[in-house]
Formats: sequence, structure tokens, C-alpha cells
Amino acid sequence: MSQIQANPGVSRAELARMCGFSEMAATRIVRELLAVRIVEEFDIVDKTKTKKKNVGRPKIGLRIVKSGLFAVGITVSAYHSEVSICDADGELFASSRSENLSFENVEDAARFYANALRELIETSEIDVDRIVGVGVALSARTLPDAGEIVTSEYFGWANDGGRFCREIQQIINLPVQIENIANALAIAEMRFGVARKIADFALIHVATFVGAGMVSERRLVRGDSGISGLLGHFRAEERPLTCVCGRHDCLNLSATGFGLLSKMGKLDHQAFDTSKLSFYADSLLAALENDKVSDLVTEAGEKLAPALDSVAKLLGPKMIILSGYLGANDRYIDGVMAMLAQQFDHDPETSFQLTKGTISSVESAALLALHSFCYSDRFDYDRFARTIEQSEEIAHG
Repeated sequence: MSQIQANPGVSRAELARMCGFSEMAATRIVRELLAVRIVEEFDIVDKTKTKKKNVGRPKIGLRIVKSGLFAVGITVSAYHSEVSICDADGELFASSRSENLSFENVEDAARFYANALRELIETSEIDVDRIVGVGVALSARTLPDAGEIVTSEYFGWANDGGRFCREIQQIINLPVQIENIANALAIAEMRFGVARKIADFALIHVATFVGAGMVSERRLVRGDSGISGLLGHFRAEERPLTCVCGRHDCLNLSATGFGLLSKMGKLDHQAFDTSKLSFYADSLLAALENDKVSDLVTEAGEKLAPALDSVAKLLGPKMIILSGYLGANDRYIDGVMAMLAQQFDHDPETSFQLTKGTISSVESAALLALHSFCYSDRFDYDRFARTIEQSEEIAHG
């Protein structure tokens, strides 16, 4: 299914070669996917042939049925409390935003999002039996295999024991995959975005704080503890601010929205305060619309450049993607590129390519679910086969 989605028009023979099994096996598998209306056949017209020469049966290609499956997502952020639905081809189908959510209690937040998602599913009128699962993307260190939030200094949550995911599953009754926002974006960019053809890349997500998702040979780098990408705690310049880790020289304090707001004189405090999440978000979004602070935005981008140079030298990625409300800002990117060229002799022809992300954090959650429960070995074919059988029995009973 992954190969068909990535290569619409692929034939059975081509699919067999890609996956390394016999054409007979490919035919059998495709027949099953056709039966549950997840994949469809279509005639491929060779436009290079003239009408006179175009004889015989046209090539039969395969493609994913966009409405054959859906995935749903929850993005937990101070910038947008949002739930979303995407189709089988990764296109956003529906989304809904809620404002002024309190993040203090992990179970309350989970119930809020789950009920908002259930309402979106009902109003979108899609077949709930066609939903593969739920993706959750948030600013936290997570253990996806265990479905747990380890810690989120951003929201003030820690060691939830899987309560967030369980609350959602009780309301939605679908499998749930949870992931750090930077990792979720990296997965989405790898399968549906700018990194579709890239095996080794890094995604840097910059908003109030900064984090990273690292991909090597098209697999996330998670590290021995299952937690990686803590770019925000790279050592940088000393600032009159306090990071969530207690230090005063983290990259979180100079190359981020938190550092930018401090430079603008918008903060009346020096230590990050979880009760002011909405204030940080609203103030940063307003600042990015203000041309008078464009130099400060560029300067913040310059502060990120040394960390990117270190990432490039250590991992050797083909591409580094900048994402997030601040990271994807043109002025910020200008600052990063200028400093890379001036101080680190960066040449995109011989080193990594620096590019802006194409997937929003809102989309990343549903795309995470699609990647995890549809285009992987976790796809539950039997469930959808039973659904088709039951619907046909009702229709013809």
C-alpha cells in the first residue's frame, strides 16, 4: 500500500519487483485490496503514442482510493487547539479549531480533544469504519510504543503513564499513536512532503521553543532512551533568562519565540511560565506580522545556525527542514542562511539543502496516524474486510 501510494499508476509486476516477491503474490494481495475498495485500477494512457499506434489493451495501473480510508489527528499546542481528518492520500479533509483551552490537567485536556474530534467526525459525515486510527502530535518527550508522555515542560505534564492516550481511546474507540511534534512533522514530510525522496534529513521545529526530528535511512533516530532531538538544550549564548531545564545558556533562550519576545521587551519575567502559553503564542504571532521587528527575527535565525552546522557535521543529512511559526518565517530563514554562509562556509551545492517545511503542525497529527496505521505493517486488513462483508450483507439481505 505504501508503494502504491508513493507510485500511483504502478503495475502488479512493478509492485512485485519493488517489494521483492512474486507477481502471483502481488496479484493476490492486490485482489484483496481491490475487494475492500482501498485500491483501484485505472487505464494509463501513453500520451507519447499516436492514435493509430495506440492499439491493444492499455496499461493497467494501481492507485489508492482517496476516500477508501481516513485518519484523524489531534494537535496539542498553545497556538491552536485543533483536530483534523485526512484522506488516504494525505490531503486534509476537515479540521476544527478551539480556543482558550486550559492545559493544566492531562486527562481533562485529552477528553477535551477527544470530544472535539468525535464532533468533527460526526459533522464530516465520513464512515467511521473507514478511519484507521488517531494521531497525537504535541510538544513533549514521548514513548510512542508505550503510548506515554514522559515529560512536557511546555505544558507542565510528566510521566502520565499513558493516561492521555487511554482517555482518547475510550471516547474515540480507535488505536492511538502519540509523538513529539518535531518527529510527527518529520514523518509527515518524509511520506507526504518535501522529503519524500530523501533518506537522511533533519527537521527543526521552531516556535516558542525549538526541537528536532532526525531521520536516517528513512527511519527516525530515537536514541537509546527513545528520546532524541533535544536541540533546544544545545549550549548557546548566556541570556538573562531561565530555560525549563534551569540553565541560562540554552538555544531555547536565543533562537526561539521566547528569546525573541524577551528582546522585544514583551516579557515581565525571566523564567518560562507554563501558565502563559497563550500569551507567548499570541505575542509571537503578532510579532511576526510586525515589520518593525524583522531585524530581531533575522537575528534569532542567526542564533540557530551554529546548531545546524553541528547537526550537519555529525549526521551528514542531505536536507535540513525548517518548520514552525518562527522557523518557517522568511526573515528567520534569511538569518539562518546568512550566518551559515558567513561563519560556516555553507554551500548548498556541496553540503545540505536548507528548505522550508510543507506540512503544517495541524496536518501532521492525522498524517502520523495514516503513516502508523495504514502505510505500515500495523494496517488491520481484516477489520476493513469484515466491514465490507457486513455492509454487503445488509445491502443484499
